Amino acid sequence: MTHMYEICSDGTSEAVEVNREKLNSNGVYCIVDDSNKSIFLWKGRNSDVRKKFAGAQAASRLRNEQGNGFRVRPLDEGEEPADFLISEE
Repeated sequence: MTHMYEICSDGTSEAVEVNREKLNSNGVYCIVDDSNKSIFLWKGRNSDVRKKFAGAQAASRLRNEQGNGFRVRPLDEGEEPADFLISEE
């Protein structure tokens, strides 16, 4: 199962639909991928430093919640692997 959270500048996060097309170049997102035990920290090319910092904190918090088996994997927009957020349906 995969969950996606949009990170706000104030450090809060909001659950959003898991969809690669919804990623915004101004945004920062944490994507929790249970099957790969990964937490992707996706940073849009136009996202500001404050959101990136808040995203790093949120990813660390999510890793602590999920357990030590999870790994935080930072991703800049345009550097995603080919299978990133591709539906398994």
